[in-house]
Amino acid sequence: MLPTPPPSPLLSGLCAPEDRLGLVLADWLELTGILGVGAYGVVYTAVDIHTNVLYAVKVLNKLGLDPRQRSFQQREIQLHHAASHHPNVVSLVKIMDSYDCTFVVLEFCPEGDLFSSITEKGHYLGNDFMARNAFLQILNAVEFCHSIGIYHRDLKPENILVSNGTVKLADFGLATQQPCTDDFGCGSTFYMSPGRHFLRFAVESPFSN
Repeated sequence: MLPTPPPSPLLSGLCAPEDRLGLVLADWLELTGILGVGAYGVVYTAVDIHTNVLYAVKVLNKLGLDPRQRSFQQREIQLHHAASHHPNVVSLVKIMDSYDCTFVVLEFCPEGDLFSSITEKGHYLGNDFMARNAFLQILNAVEFCHSIGIYHRDLKPENILVSNGTVKLADFGLATQQPCTDDFGCGSTFYMSPGRHFLRFAVESPFSN
């Protein structure tokens, strides 16, 4: 059992995200743009140089990771791969390894994340049918994950992508196969229920016994 995810790694000495732009992977995919940068790596847009099909490539850094951090990284890939066969989970297309990083090739979702669709584009404002349909798709994805023993643990609009009106669960960085856990600090604080906020305070408070 892997407990709470370890602290983010120190990324000093690694190449800057923009340094990989133009890189061609396996005579197949060219990295063309940066979608996002996180503690463990970078997500790029990529194009198939033979067919012009677009993909997203999550580049997970391997340098500077301790064994525990590496285990969490490998678990994220394994659990996402196991869940990615569902239509409401972002498809994991291929894994490519190099000495310093792992390239995770994912389907490209052109409409970005659900958070942007709600807050910036206003796609769901006043459209109860559209909101209901998105919510049911999320439930379908979560139900499927649970049916194969995978628990996401970080459900939020930022981790749900949109592709031609279909919503797809992404980012399995905090996912686990443990059905029960006392891991109260896991997840995104702003999306925790009041009960979990209280438990977290009780654990972390200097006044607790």
